[in-house]
Amino acid sequence: MDEAEEIGVRGALVALGLGTPLKRAFVAGVLVGIIAFTAGLPKSAFTEAGELRPQRGLSNDPQATDYHFLAVPLSAALITYLI
Repeated sequence: MDEAEEIGVRGALVALGLGTPLKRAFVAGVLVGIIAFTAGLPKSAFTEAGELRPQRGLSNDPQATDYHFLAVPLSAALITYLI
């Protein structure tokens, strides 16, 4: 086999423009965020009408929540960055 055929995972990530951990973390966070928003996850961050609930520290709304929607994609991005 010649060297051009032996790309491997790292070579494939570089070819896709995901050669650094920060770029991979950003892409993972965005993808997980889109999927989570589409699926309405986490349920506690959304109202029954499907709208985002306000953050408790920033709003006096009785439906405000302590759990923020961005916790899911930020967690995925952090894990991806550390891997």
